[in-house]
Amino acid sequence: MATSRSSIIASQLKSRNEDKRNRAAQELYRYIKSELRELSPEELTSFIDDFNNTHVYQMVSSNDINENKGGVLAIMVLISTDMDSENVNRGAGGNSKYSNYLRHLLPSSDANVMELSAKAIGQLAKISGARSEFFVKFEIQKAVEWLSGERQEQKRHAAVLILRELAECVPTYFFQQVQLVFEPILSTVRDPKLSIRDSAVKALRAALVVTAQRETAKQMQKPVWYKQCYDEAKPAFDEIYSPREKSVNRDDRIHGSLLVLNELMRCSNAKWEHKYHDLNRKLCSTPHHQDSLPFLQKIRLPVFFSKAKHSDSESLLRPPLVEDPICESAACRCLIAENFDEICLSVLTQRVSRSPFIHHTLLSILPRLAAFNRQKFVDLHLQAVMVYLQATVRQKDRDRAPVAFIAIGFIAVAVEMDIKPHLPKIMEVVRVSMANKETGSGKKRLEPALFGCITLLGNAVGDVIKDDIKQLLPSMFASGLSPALTTALRELARTIPQLKRQISEGLLGMLSQVVMNTELKHPGQPAQVSNTPPVAPIQYDVASVVLALKTLGTFNFDGYSLLQFVRRCSEHHLYCDQTEIRLEAVSTCVRLLRLAIESASTKPSPTVVQTVSEVLSKLLVVAITDIGKYITVRIYD
Repeated sequence: MATSRSSIIASQLKSRNEDKRNRAAQELYRYIKSELRELSPEELTSFIDDFNNTHVYQMVSSNDINENKGGVLAIMVLISTDMDSENVNRGAGGNSKYSNYLRHLLPSSDANVMELSAKAIGQLAKISGARSEFFVKFEIQKAVEWLSGERQEQKRHAAVLILRELAECVPTYFFQQVQLVFEPILSTVRDPKLSIRDSAVKALRAALVVTAQRETAKQMQKPVWYKQCYDEAKPAFDEIYSPREKSVNRDDRIHGSLLVLNELMRCSNAKWEHKYHDLNRKLCSTPHHQDSLPFLQKIRLPVFFSKAKHSDSESLLRPPLVEDPICESAACRCLIAENFDEICLSVLTQRVSRSPFIHHTLLSILPRLAAFNRQKFVDLHLQAVMVYLQATVRQKDRDRAPVAFIAIGFIAVAVEMDIKPHLPKIMEVVRVSMANKETGSGKKRLEPALFGCITLLGNAVGDVIKDDIKQLLPSMFASGLSPALTTALRELARTIPQLKRQISEGLLGMLSQVVMNTELKHPGQPAQVSNTPPVAPIQYDVASVVLALKTLGTFNFDGYSLLQFVRRCSEHHLYCDQTEIRLEAVSTCVRLLRLAIESASTKPSPTVVQTVSEVLSKLLVVAITDIGKYITVRIYD
C-alpha cells in the first residue's frame, strides 16, 4: 500500500503542471506526518530509503527540469519532516545523500531549478546539526571559487543563490566566512546578465544584514564591509575601471554600482525602511497567499510557486512573500552621511541614461535619499527630482511610468509638507493619466500605480489634497472595482475624513452592482418609475464578487445600513457553486451581522433581530452541509 501511494505521489511530482507538483509535495508532507507515523522505525527507514533510491534519485538525475523540480520538492519535504535525519547528517563535511543530490543540480540550465535547489541547501545547512559549520564552509568556498574563476553564467548564478540562502538560513556560520564573500559578490553585481546581477544584489543584501546584526562598537571604528562596498561602487560613476571590468558594458557597471548604493541606503535608515514596508503592505492590492507547507512558509518561493497572475504594475504594489529583515548599521549610516552629497550627485547624474534598468534602480533609491537627509534633499535636489519624475510619467512608458508614480508617492511621504509646492503639477499629471486611460469600450481602466500614488499622497499631506481627490473620485468610481481601488478608498477615507461620506456612498454603489446586480437603494427610498426597459444584469467574474464581498465586510461604512447586503449574501452567495464565493460570503455575513448587533441600540429593531435569526440559520446549515470546506462561524472573536 505504501509503495503504491509513494509511486502515485512521485508521478505527480514529475508533472509538467506546477500546481500538480505543489499539491503532490503537500500530499507527501501530510502522508509522512500522519499515516507513516504508525510504522515501526524499521518500516519507516525502509520506506524512506526506497523512496529516495527509487524516486528522488531518478528525478534529480533526469534531463527533464520538471522532474528536477519535483525531486527538490521531495527533498525539502523529507528534510522538513524530521523523519530522515540519517540521510541528512550521514557523511563528513556535509556529504549527505541529499547534499549530493542537490549539488548534482547546481549549476543547471534552468534558473528556477537552481533557485529551488539553493533554498534546499540553505534548509539542509540549517538542520545539519553539528555538521552545519563544515557544510557551510564547504558551500561558501565552492561558491567563491565559482565566482572568482573563469566566467561561466550558470555557475555564477548558482553561487550567488547559494550564498544568499546560507546568509539567511545560517547567519552565524556564514559570518565566520563573511570576509571571503564580499569581493566576489560585488564583482558579480556588475555581471553582464541582468538575472545574475539581480541575484547577486540579493546575496549582498543578505550579507549586509548578517554584518549589521553582528556589528560591535569596535567594528564601528572600522566599517570594513560597507566601505568596501562604497569603494567598489564609486569608480563606475567616475569611469575609472579595474582591468577585470574592461569587458563590462558601461551601463552594466553603472547599474551594478547603483544597486550597491541602494543596498547601503537600505541598511542605513531602519526608521524609513519600517515605514516603507508598512505602507507597502497597505498598498498590497492582491494578497499573495503562501503555500500551506510549514517548510515553505519560512523561505522565499521561486517564481513557479506563484499561482496568482499579476500585471507588472500590480506587482509594484505587492510585498514579497517573506520580507527582508530590517537592520540598521551605525557604521553604514555614518558612511552614507559622510558621502551623502557625492552619492546624490552620482545618482542624479544618471537621469539622462537610456538604460531602463538604471532608471528602475533610480526610482528605488531616490525615496531613500529623500528620507535619509530630508532637509538637504529638499533644498538641493527635490526640484530636479520632481521634474525628472513628472517627465517620466508623461512618457507613458508601460514599465517605467507606474514605478515613477509610486516613487513620487514615497518621496512625498519622505519629505511630508515640503512636497506642497509640487502638488499642483503632480495632481495635474494624475488627472491627465486618469483621463487618458480609456479602453475600446469607453470604460476607464486605471493603473494600480495611480491609486498607489494617490494613497501615498494622502498619507503624506492629508486633507491638503482634499479638493483634488474630490475631483478625482468620479473617475476612480468609473474605473470599476479593483483591489488597488478599494485599498486607495479605504486609506483616503482614513487620511481625509472630510471625504469619507462621499467615498462610502460611491463605493457602496459599486458594490451594489457586483453583489446585488442592481443600483444601490437606501432603506425607505421610493422606487423610481421609468419607461426605460430593464437592463440585463451583468455577470461578474469570481474574483470581482469575492473582492466585493471582502470589501463589504472590511470597509468602515459607519452610519450606513448594510442589512440588504446581508440578506443578498445569505440568499444567493452562500449557495454559489464557487467555493471561494461561498467562503467569502460566510465571512462577510458574520462581520456584517456583528456590526449590525453592535451598532444597534440597547433593544435592536425587529428588522435586525429577524435578519440575524434568518441569516444565522442559513450559516449553520451551510457549516454543516458544505462538504467542500470546513467553515467555522464565530460572531464574537
